[in-house]
Order: sequence, then C-alpha cells, then structure tokens
Amino acid sequence: MSAVLEAAKGPLMSHKPGPKAQASMEPLDLTDLGPRDHRRVDKFAKRYLVVPKGKDALSPFVARPWQREIDRGIFPAKGPRPRQGLISLPRGNGKSANGARLALYALLADEVESPQVLVVASDYRQAGIIFGMARRMVELSPELSARCKILKDRIEVPGTNGILMPLPAEEAALQGWDPSLCLVDELHVVTRPVFESMVLASGKREQSLVLALSTPADSEESVMWDLVNLARTSPDPSFYFREWTSDPKHPVDCLHCWKSSNPALGDFLSRDAMRSSLRITRESAFRRLRLGQWLDVVEDSWLTPDLLKATAQPGPVADGANVVLSVDGSFSGDATAITATTISTEPHFDKVGLWEPTAHAEGWRVPVLEVEQAVRDACKRWRVAEVNFDPARWTRSMQQLQTEGYPVREFPQSAQRMTPATVGLYEAFCNGTVTHSGDADLNRHLLNARVIEDSRGTRVQKENKDSEKKIDLAVCSIMGHARALFLANQKPQRRRVAGF
Repeated sequence: MSAVLEAAKGPLMSHKPGPKAQASMEPLDLTDLGPRDHRRVDKFAKRYLVVPKGKDALSPFVARPWQREIDRGIFPAKGPRPRQGLISLPRGNGKSANGARLALYALLADEVESPQVLVVASDYRQAGIIFGMARRMVELSPELSARCKILKDRIEVPGTNGILMPLPAEEAALQGWDPSLCLVDELHVVTRPVFESMVLASGKREQSLVLALSTPADSEESVMWDLVNLARTSPDPSFYFREWTSDPKHPVDCLHCWKSSNPALGDFLSRDAMRSSLRITRESAFRRLRLGQWLDVVEDSWLTPDLLKATAQPGPVADGANVVLSVDGSFSGDATAITATTISTEPHFDKVGLWEPTAHAEGWRVPVLEVEQAVRDACKRWRVAEVNFDPARWTRSMQQLQTEGYPVREFPQSAQRMTPATVGLYEAFCNGTVTHSGDADLNRHLLNARVIEDSRGTRVQKENKDSEKKIDLAVCSIMGHARALFLANQKPQRRRVAGF
C-alpha cells in the first residue's frame, strides 16, 4: 500500500487526446485475498484502493462495519448471490465512493470472464459521479493504473477484456450489454421501463447483479417504492435490500433518528452539516433526503404558512421604486400572473395582476391585451429595469412591448435556470432576507406550489397537471427574486467622461 500512497501524492494522470500507454496484460495478484466473497472485497479495497477525497483522503480504503454489512449481503460466503438489490441511504453517507469501490472490485478482482460493469443513472452527468470516483481510484493505484486503460468515457482492462462504463438511463443505451454488475445510481428518478430493461439485460450470466443505490423518491408512484414495499412485505433471497431510515412520526431534529438513518454520522458526515442543512431545508425534503423517510407527495409543499407569516410585510411596493416585473402564464385554460419585485439585496414583492379562470370554466382564454396593458401601467407606476417573460408562451407580446420601448427580457423556465432561482428564494424565506405583501392570491399560489427534485434539480409545480390550484404568482416570485437580487449585486458602471 505504500506504493499506492506514493502515487497519490503525484499529479493526476492525463486524459489528453493522443496515444495511450500500453496496459499490462499481467493479471492482478489475488492469490492471498481468499475466496470470492465479502472478505475478498474488503481485502481488495485495503490493498489496492485509496480514499480519493474528504475524510481519510489518500489513505487506504477501509470499509466501515455498515459497508461490510452490504458486502456480506451481495457477496455472501455461503449460498447463491442475489440477482437484484436496493440500498436506500440518505445523502452524505458516501454512496458514490462505496459504489466506486464495489464497481472496481467487480471489474478487477471478482474473477469474472470479460466483466462488464455499468454505472447507470438518469443522465451522463449523474452516472459520471461514481465513474469519476472509480477512475480517480485507479489513477491513484500503480497496480491498477498499470493494468487499466483509462479513457474519457470508460475504463478498459485488456488483460481480462473487462470494461467499466457510465450510461444514461435510456432503453436504447442499455441494449446489447451483458453486465456482470449494473449499478443504478439514484433509482428514484429512473423510470420503470428502464429498470426492467436493466434487469432483463443482466440475466445472461451465471452470476450477475443489478444493484440500485438511492435516496427515497418524492412520490410513491415510482419503481423504487414498488421495490421497497415488495422487499418489506415479501423478502426474497434473490433480492438484497437494506434501508437506513427512521420514524417519520418523530420530530425532525430527533438525534436518535439522525443516527439510525445515517450510518456515517459522526464519522465523515458532520452533525454540524446536518444542523445547518436543517435550518434552510424544507422539513419534507430533510426527512426524505437526510433521514431516508418516505412521505406522501401532498405533504411536500414548497413553503409553509409559518414561513409566509414570518416574512409578510403588508402593503404594496412603493410607487417609484426600482423593480423588476415578472410575467408567467398561458393563453387558455390556465392562469396568468404579474409580480413586481424591488431591486435590493433584501427584495420585497407583490402581486401586480392575476387572471385565472373560474372553476370548470370552459373555453376561457387569457385576455392578452389586458396583460400587456397591465405591464404598460406598471412601467408608469415604478422604475422598471426589466420585464421578464418566459418566451415559450408570450413571444408576440414580448415583441410588441419591446417595439414600444419597454425593457423586455427573456427568462426561459428551464431546469438549469429555475433550480438556482427556486433554491435561492426558498433560502431567502428561511433566512428572512425577503418580504412579500401578504396578498391573499399571492399567499394562495405560494402555498399551492409543490416541489419536484430530480436529476435536473429543484423546481416548483402544481400538485398535478390538471389541478385547479394555480401557482403562477409563485413562479413569478421566483423569477423576480432571482433577477432583482442579481441586479442589486451588480457594480455600477463608470461613466465615460469626454477627454479622459
């Protein structure tokens, strides 16, 4: 292991284009690692792997007792190995590093003919987390790096015809493979057809395993919940299941629940980090992501009445204030809304206008001309720096208002843009750095908003697509807060003076 640690002190291996060093065909020395069971997994990691980052970085990878418990379940000393498995584990407990450890064992030390190890996730970025961890472990080991060919999108072992590769959770991408181990990262965002494709693809070998590593889903309408429920009620030796969770009836700050849900707590998961995240995280999200608890999706409200009450500052935005306007909505059937948000490091926002159909209204259409006129009137009332629209639905109105000289700006409601904006406004509510008028419609839309968290990030949505509980003012508030805060933090431009 001293050689491994010496290599760890050196620079990263290069992945630049060009010829690669020839990998050694000499097999890895496994003679004294024992039989192909959980004990070999532990010995392999201690001898050949180092922790790539965090606590114990660049030290030999010594598995914790709870990690060795997982090893015993999927690589038993007696009896057949399971065919499928699910490990439900809250965030912060080293899921990616442990997944990389298992992937490298399956690739290099399980003595499988032509091993194929796939890391599957909702997209390449997510799949690349475990893959990147495994690649770095190989780079830090002279014995492994000498036998592996490290490429941008895969690790090859020419001596055994082995391969480790990240793949997106798409049925087309999974066709044609014969995996000896398939690691599924964050099963809660993988669809049922994709998971079934992985299971069906992996049954061609005498021994193969599809192992999912995930936090609980935000809805029981998921393949993960079906597997959890099945494992809880009908245990099967061919399906390994281990769940770290706690009682959702206990208080969210119950230290006993924290410990029972998080095996790494007090080790490489800091209690201070847990306390800090609790302070600015929705209770439902904390329970699911940090305590491993399953909650009914209807409980997953974005904001609480207490947060709204604590940040309410009754009264409209003062006339003449510097503001941004935000417009969200559609042309028919759904609501359309406008908010005004003051440009400040601690913004205040209010409803400007709301157009929504009455219950079960048929053929209702948004009065587009009224919405456009409301924007014009608002620009007379306040000093408007921007009028933000989602261009998907309001292109004509944007063009018209821009032609008239109004400061129209696109705010596409993509996941990439809405995730930081949503998280930013929520944290501002928690920290008391934003206020709102307390308008009844505004409160109603904010409380109607449900949160969705998946591989693309965090956004708000209606409780279901056909719900009559509108959230357009909430979406406007998110857009407005993001832009107001951005503008407030911009340095003023220096004016050029003639002759200088």
